[in-house]
Amino acid sequence: MGDVVQGLPALTALKESLPGVATGWLVEEPHAPLLRGHPHLDRLWVLPRWTQVGPADYLLRSRDLARELRAFGYDVAIDLQGLLKSAVWARVSGAPRRLGEKQAREGAALLYTEFSGTRDVFDPDYPLHRRYLDPAVALGADPAKARFVLPEMKPREDFATRLKAIPRDKPWVAFAPHSLWDTKNWPDANWAALARDLSSRAEIFLVGSADDRPALEEIVKAAPAARNLAGETGLEELVALFRNCRAAIGADTGPMHLANAAGVPRLVMLFGSTSRRRSGPWGEGHRSLALDLPCQPCFERRCPLVHFHCLRNLQGKTVLSAALDAIHPAETHA
Repeated sequence: MGDVVQGLPALTALKESLPGVATGWLVEEPHAPLLRGHPHLDRLWVLPRWTQVGPADYLLRSRDLARELRAFGYDVAIDLQGLLKSAVWARVSGAPRRLGEKQAREGAALLYTEFSGTRDVFDPDYPLHRRYLDPAVALGADPAKARFVLPEMKPREDFATRLKAIPRDKPWVAFAPHSLWDTKNWPDANWAALARDLSSRAEIFLVGSADDRPALEEIVKAAPAARNLAGETGLEELVALFRNCRAAIGADTGPMHLANAAGVPRLVMLFGSTSRRRSGPWGEGHRSLALDLPCQPCFERRCPLVHFHCLRNLQGKTVLSAALDAIHPAETHA
């Protein structure tokens, strides 16, 4: 999800700078709703995940898709993700020009014909949205035109009805506590304390995957008014929720980047193993919290030093203060 969301400003900059260009995007099925019907996209190509359809069906559908891509006759292919699987599809497309980062992972750069940037993939000081924008700029796009644009996304009717029934007397705040990386996750006990401290001031919504639901229930025990939506929200439902939120607080994870794209006014992101300067939210009014220890950022899924001080030592009062500023920016908090 994060790769698609971070690439959206590049699509807008490219299409608005070069309106005669026909744009297409190849995406895996789970994230297609972020692009389906996008006003700056002329063609959407959707690839299933082999884990969803099985190896045989995946190979068959991949063969058909590859044939259609080559027949379309693209002049340029941009590899935004910078992995071998995405670079292979850029090559399979038949485009004579293939752009990507010189430092792309897994040998992907061997499949490019030209480079749009030479910075290290994990350069902690180079914002991701700038890195994703580099290929569009190399093709003549005006970076000043870059911005988040999402297509019209309709949530399920039952979910929309639920949202309408929730009181609006307090600001809505989304929590996205969990990432697939353990080193991005602030301890659940801290999230529970934060939910308890904010519950009198805000309507709290917990978002995540179905696998996150049991852990998030522990947060609900501390703040019974919080609503656990883990496993209940597709991308359309997340966008609908975020467009009603005053703030979102969470780890460096896909839903927080989607909240950024959906226009949540204030984001508070907590950083452990990744870089707040590289992956922090785009725009004004947001906060990226990190202790900036000598070992940060390590970009590892498990703490190499085992102690996990980067997030264990991030104090609850620091996050609470940032959260209160996000919810009520004009107030002074004791």
